Amino acid sequence: MSLVRTLRILASQRPSTPPRAVAAPARVERRRHAHVPVTWIDPELAHTAAIVHLHGGSYVAGESAQTWEMLEEVARRTGAAGAMLHYRLAPRHPFPAAVEDVLRALDELSTQVLLRPGRWVLSGDEAGAGLALAVAQVLAGSEVDSPAAVLLTSPWADLSREAAEEDELRRTAATLYAGAVPRTEPRLSPVHGELSDLPPVHLVTGQHDALLADSRRLDAALTAAGAAHEYLEVHGGGDQLATRADGPATQQARRFLIAAARTAMGLDEPADAAR
Repeated sequence: MSLVRTLRILASQRPSTPPRAVAAPARVERRRHAHVPVTWIDPELAHTAAIVHLHGGSYVAGESAQTWEMLEEVARRTGAAGAMLHYRLAPRHPFPAAVEDVLRALDELSTQVLLRPGRWVLSGDEAGAGLALAVAQVLAGSEVDSPAAVLLTSPWADLSREAAEEDELRRTAATLYAGAVPRTEPRLSPVHGELSDLPPVHLVTGQHDALLADSRRLDAALTAAGAAHEYLEVHGGGDQLATRADGPATQQARRFLIAAARTAMGLDEPADAAR
């Protein structure tokens, strides 16, 4: 990786807030939970429902403006608070820092009843989706409340997959994040982990997504494990379609996520989209 690209990645690691065009400052609040920064959109709705999102960025970059736009729309149309959890990133903080941050923050959120049992879902895109799945696997075997569902968009679920070697940035990111840890470790590559005890998994990807093979392998693995799950492959959809610019494929992916979240959290009527 070039020095210029490395510096750009490091510059993008500072937690951001949603652009004003996405959410007015009055709707946004930055908090720390177990010393992990979390940015809330409409935090007062957490008593009703909450979507905790883990951003993509290949474990080396933070959330994008498009990810904020996706979280705001999905949370608003679900009728839930949205929470972006800013986990630590490589190369400064390699594995297992991200997993540890998410687990610590969720533990405190659950202890403080900011996340109500059955009234929150865990979502993620790209690396964040892989991280969400890994965290859900850990929670399934712990005393911390599991989410009502796991929403995955184009997950990077297998860092050991040879096809990832074709992507220079992802290959470098995997090295920076995993270090000497075997890439088949389930907290790095959750497709290799226990899948049978998970809450319902809702997986969406695009037909032309760079991580399509990961999504298809995960779908097959969930089916083989007998796990409750739903899989949508959007025709014509490209990379990380739910976080891309608006269009028919993006809206189809987001409708899928919204419906899954509302069903999982027992929310009956559509939320007011004009809120």
